[in-house]
Amino acid sequence: MAGASIEIGPGTACVGVSKLADAQWTARYVTEPAGRVLIQGLPREFSCRVTLHGRELLVVRGGGSEKARQTILWVETENREVEGDALDYWATTNEATQFRAYIQDRDAGQLISGVKVTALRRGFTTTSDANGLFTLEVPASYRKGKTPPTAIETLVFSKPGYRRFEYRDLILNPGVIPLEVLLEKGTGTVVRRNRSIHNGGTTEDEVFTFAGRARQAPNGNRGEIISLDIEPSVYEGGWIMCKQRGAKAVVKGRHLKSVEILWYPTGTGVGLLGPASAGLMKRVRTSPPGDTWEIEVPDVMATNFWAQGIDVNGKTVRSMDLGNVGWNVEP
Repeated sequence: MAGASIEIGPGTACVGVSKLADAQWTARYVTEPAGRVLIQGLPREFSCRVTLHGRELLVVRGGGSEKARQTILWVETENREVEGDALDYWATTNEATQFRAYIQDRDAGQLISGVKVTALRRGFTTTSDANGLFTLEVPASYRKGKTPPTAIETLVFSKPGYRRFEYRDLILNPGVIPLEVLLEKGTGTVVRRNRSIHNGGTTEDEVFTFAGRARQAPNGNRGEIISLDIEPSVYEGGWIMCKQRGAKAVVKGRHLKSVEILWYPTGTGVGLLGPASAGLMKRVRTSPPGDTWEIEVPDVMATNFWAQGIDVNGKTVRSMDLGNVGWNVEP
């Protein structure tokens, strides 16, 4: 949204108020890179209108941090509320994910330069500039708009004098992904975990702290399912559909002894009976970043569809839930 304007005052899209009449003042600001406007004394109750090159955009949602006094607005740049079947939005894309944010001191509200930002799984790094802004590009060759997407990343933010900050389970969705990054002075680690990948829901992020560096397990052989995908498939009306025979479920994971695909058949009542299984997957490729497992997708109509594995320590690990999965083969 670089170059966009944000008009704060009575408008059609509200953030933080239930009635437009509660907003009694108006101001106009132009965004800096990454769409940030620095203003003092932002009131608790305001409405907003966002324009880009003179065209009004739909404000999808807003959120903020009371302590840091900042608000983030997400907008729909195409001005469409419903995506029609005619839109070629579900095609395969090689567009990368760009994580972008201003890094801010949680207590002082100042922007922080010189913060090292690392994509933990893929090893990419960058540093926030003099304005506290960083952009980190991570390859994300996955279908646009798939719900939920099938790969995740953890970003680590570190600078002497500040607590290490880990933002976990960020979904690698192609395009620009704005983040809220607030660092606290001190030692130890703060972890923020994106919960939206769990069961396809939109649960609020989970935040917790550690006295030292935050590691989920001291054992370096802990198993992990990195991604689950169905190839080939398309997304139609809230369903991931297999359109041709031979479609495969593909899992990428580390330190796994076995993996299987599980699902609840549609209409049986999730949780009333045990999940169905497609059997054990076959490991088809081995590499240090992660092994690849495959199995043909059975003829199913599933309400929930996920991968579950046993790691080298005998522990059970689970992927995200792909939600509705089924077959629709053209005659």
